Amino acid sequence: MYSIDVRHVSKVYKLYRKPSDRLKEVLIRRPLHQAFHSLDDISFAVPVGESLGIIGDNGAGKSTILKLVAGTVSPTAGEIMINGRVAALLELGSGFHYEFTGRQNIWMNASLMGLDKDEIAAREEAIIDFSELGDFIDRPIKTYSSGMVMRLAFSIATSVDPDILIIDEALSVGDHYFQKKSIDRMLDFKKRNKTILFCSHATFLVDQLCDRALWFDHGKIREMGKTTHVTAAYENYNRGKTEASEGSVPVVPATTAALPVVVKSVLLNGSMENITLCQGEGLRVEVEYECFADLGFFIAVGIRRNDNVICHAVNMAKEIDQPLGGKGVGKVVLQYCSLPFFHGDFSVVVSILDTSGLQCFHQKESSVFSILPPDGWEHEIGLLKLDHEWLLA
Repeated sequence: MYSIDVRHVSKVYKLYRKPSDRLKEVLIRRPLHQAFHSLDDISFAVPVGESLGIIGDNGAGKSTILKLVAGTVSPTAGEIMINGRVAALLELGSGFHYEFTGRQNIWMNASLMGLDKDEIAAREEAIIDFSELGDFIDRPIKTYSSGMVMRLAFSIATSVDPDILIIDEALSVGDHYFQKKSIDRMLDFKKRNKTILFCSHATFLVDQLCDRALWFDHGKIREMGKTTHVTAAYENYNRGKTEASEGSVPVVPATTAALPVVVKSVLLNGSMENITLCQGEGLRVEVEYECFADLGFFIAVGIRRNDNVICHAVNMAKEIDQPLGGKGVGKVVLQYCSLPFFHGDFSVVVSILDTSGLQCFHQKESSVFSILPPDGWEHEIGLLKLDHEWLLA
């Protein structure tokens, strides 16, 4: 059973150069607008009790799909079926009357969400207590800071006991204490089998809160699936954009014809393709090289996460006294018996160094290996999976 079922939904906005063109278009019956396709033939479904993360660049269509699901705007084409009461926290302060007090806005917003007078009265104090606004609750919203507005909006949205909770970047303006409090409430929603749509640029929060993730790109779904896989792909994409914008030049020259020694191939567990590992599984790195000159050299291997963090690096010179050398093709193998990395996407970077370790003759990066998180990973975060034991003193 689905809480949200989106079928072939498109949303087109009409962009006018000036407001008067709207009326002129009606009168002369000739289009004076430019069509902007915010969403283009989107389809997905969210089962009851699932938490779905929404990620993507600014302008990708994230906020549009949330507004459509919340019912604040209508689709140009397609249909959206909703099963249950929806509470949405979209643009900061949307739905508030800034001349009204916080208490008056509680009554107005809760009634718009479908609660009757008795239900609102029963929840009023709980909403105020959670927001921790104190005496400010009887002051006009226009006197509130952005953080105070967010506190009140989140308190109302989560206190009406919705079946579907939609949150769009709202937590970014709150202090750390209230962010933690809000996340705890959303986790409680998950335990109670509520459906959550959570949009955020903070992929670590999406990883923690969501069962699946949906990546929007230019109004289309680019990828949808297991949260850690989708967020890792999105981070790889952003890393590529950053490198391109900075005009970064690879360490490896475009041609290797003039180099004395080169890395011919890097195999991970016998494969040149992307591979997937379980946490704690081993990794075999096979490096094939070819030397064209009489010189000595060593090979160094580094494991790099998709955000460019070097997780581990080792130079064989530390363990093998005699450098490699001699013309022709050779191979070395580095065996990791068990990788303690928690989860994410990684690659292996192989460098051929001179005997001093200061000059890099050649460098080559492997395909990607992905590590799947273990069961119960929601209770741990970080780079490494470390053995541990809790004891009650």
